[in-house]
Amino acid sequence: VHSSFGKELARFFWQAGDGRPKYHMVKWADICLPKDRGGLGIPASRRMNVALMLRWVWRILRGD
Repeated sequence: VHSSFGKELARFFWQAGDGRPKYHMVKWADICLPKDRGGLGIPASRRMNVALMLRWVWRILRGD
């Protein structure tokens, strides 16, 4: 799921309107950086998923 989601996001940024691929000017890892570090602030789906799952684990352990 994460790889297909990442592929669709990359296609959104790196594909021209007529379907032709564009040249990659920036690495995907750089795009996923926070805005204050020069990225676009797009969260990496795998990291975001792990963070949300850990938040649920924390709430379960706390009894919320």
